[in-house]
Amino acid sequence: MTTAKKYQVFVSSTFTDLQEERQDTIYTILDLQHIPAGMELFPATDMEQLDYIKRIIDGCDYYVLIIGGRYGSLDPEGISYTEREYDYAVETGKFVIAFIHGDVGVIPSKFVDVDEGQRQALEQFRDKVGKGRLVRFWKSREALQMVVVKALSHAFANHPQTGWIRGDAAASQPILEQSNKLLLENADLKKKLWALETASKPKLSNLADFGDSFDIRYTYRSGHGTRVTYPETSCPLTWKQIFLGIASELGTAGRTTAAIRSGVSLAVKEFAGRSQVHTLNSMDDVRIRTQLEALGLVKIYMGKGVDGKYHEYVSLTDQGRQRFMELTAIRKAVDPTGGSAAGRPIEDDEDLPVA
Repeated sequence: MTTAKKYQVFVSSTFTDLQEERQDTIYTILDLQHIPAGMELFPATDMEQLDYIKRIIDGCDYYVLIIGGRYGSLDPEGISYTEREYDYAVETGKFVIAFIHGDVGVIPSKFVDVDEGQRQALEQFRDKVGKGRLVRFWKSREALQMVVVKALSHAFANHPQTGWIRGDAAASQPILEQSNKLLLENADLKKKLWALETASKPKLSNLADFGDSFDIRYTYRSGHGTRVTYPETSCPLTWKQIFLGIASELGTAGRTTAAIRSGVSLAVKEFAGRSQVHTLNSMDDVRIRTQLEALGLVKIYMGKGVDGKYHEYVSLTDQGRQRFMELTAIRKAVDPTGGSAAGRPIEDDEDLPVA
């Protein structure tokens, strides 16, 4: 399927004296696989028809003017309709190509104006068209055909206009171009966003890492019935253990920050064999959130809940999900004799790959 543009070319001239030349030009445009437009059966002879012709010119990409030995039919102001068409094409920014007869003296008398006023008007019109325009001269039908082919081919190649393309091709080409443009814009925006995020992050150094311990203070339930108390105690856990407990609670979806306490409670029970946390020390809660955010493992944000109210949520970042997967995935171990040992999770004292 070709996606080559088809240009629409308006052919303008006086009517009765240049019928054959107009037909030759129209056939040439068709041979070049473009679309001719003109008013062969509806020449402009009054202002109402001229308005209709202007609408035809509006839909064209190029305006071709052929000038012979006649000025043409006049409007009430004494201006030929052909000149009116030309003026409109220029005013509306059409690419104009003019073909002017090079020697009016050799044109048969029946195709030349007799009225002196119209002769002078034709001469002035020729002078106006010849200034600042792409103009070619001709003296015969055959010569006109040759210069039309050359001039149009040059204009199509060097001065391309909007043109027309098939509807099915039009549906794909602009979409492809738009898609490529959006991809480039998206990549540029991501780059800028990354730069902004990097610049806005606090410059932290010497952060406690997964192998370092943190004393978690919390209360737990003690006693039964009416003799229940909630004494405070503390429990040392590594940041790796704390992260594993919290990440297990979060899973893949974001949850309210109450999941921090649930995760710490899980870690205390799993790694220290202690009773579950009843109330996490408020300062330690803040420190745990801050530390995991600083390590790039979780993000805290505000979101609307099912109750329609906004709550504080916590979720794993991409880096957090990657680290959780590295910590919990079962690795294939090789024993010293060369055989395969049972799969196992990574131990506390093993080095972790950096995300």
